[in-house]
Amino acid sequence: MDDDDDIAGLLLMGLERADISAVRASNGEEGVDAVLRERPRVVLLDWMMPVMDGIRACEKIRATRDIEQPRILMLTARAQTEDRCRARESGVDTVIPKPFRPRAVVAQVQEIMGR
Repeated sequence: MDDDDDIAGLLLMGLERADISAVRASNGEEGVDAVLRERPRVVLLDWMMPVMDGIRACEKIRATRDIEQPRILMLTARAQTEDRCRARESGVDTVIPKPFRPRAVVAQVQEIMGR
C-alpha cells in the first residue's frame, strides 16, 4: 500500500470512530459520482488523483446545481499561495496542506457537521 492508501484508511477509520459515515473513491471521477449519489455534507478531496484531479472534480461538483452543495476540503501537498488560490477559485472551501494529522481533519469534519 502506498502512503495515500494509508492516509485514506486512517481518515476513514477516524470518521467511523466519530460515527460519521464515509465513502471512499479511488479517483476523481468516482468521487464526483459518489457525491452525486450520496449527497454528503462534507467532501474530502486530494488534488492529485487519477482519471480526474481534485480541482476538476470540485468544479464538476460545484457546477451541479440540483444538489445541496457540500463543504469541500482539499488535502494537498500543493500548498503554495498560487495553488491555494487555484483551489479556492475551483470552489474548494478549505485547503489542508500535507502532511496533516488525520485526527485534526476528523475534528474539522465534526465541527462542520455540528458534532
